[in-house]
Amino acid sequence: MKNDDKILYSSDHLNMVERSGMVGVIPNFSNVVILPYIADKEGLPLLIGVLKEYNVFREGGYSISPITGSSDEEDPNFLETAKRELLEESGYDASDSDRWYFLGNAISSKFVDHEQPCFAVDVTDIKRQEPQTDGSEQESLSSFVFIPANDVVKCKDVFIPALFLKLFKFVLGKDINNSDSEDLFKPKGFNITL
Repeated sequence: MKNDDKILYSSDHLNMVERSGMVGVIPNFSNVVILPYIADKEGLPLLIGVLKEYNVFREGGYSISPITGSSDEEDPNFLETAKRELLEESGYDASDSDRWYFLGNAISSKFVDHEQPCFAVDVTDIKRQEPQTDGSEQESLSSFVFIPANDVVKCKDVFIPALFLKLFKFVLGKDINNSDSEDLFKPKGFNITL
């Protein structure tokens, strides 16, 4: 928070503040966004893993969203947070860092002062276990499913198509202009510190 912020509301999870005449939200936690996928023989995403997540703010009480999760004190970095959250919410144990891509940070709204580290992970050929949920009602009412890559553009949650598009930079090794800049070939699974 900044010195001139006027706190309008405060809780354990967030602060709603007025700053320079604008109202915004400052979360009191760090979290990650995860897009698991199953690839075809060429390595292209064929199915995208999403949550059918219980959400009282959505019509029908559910939304389709990517896996998200908050960092724990025991997590040494955001990649380890992502690995733990993937296992908890989907049942996939993708502990091998070579399966992971860091897709950059994303901001969910111009009214939120918070960047979320985003990851994609190839879960092709990993045997799915029973999800190791955190025991919350939210997770017990939610389910992990795969949707066809062709249905990504139908998702109302903007993170899913945005991360899907970012993923293609890595699996194809080219950006939308078909140029292969050096920054596209950074190693997978590098650590992002908390």
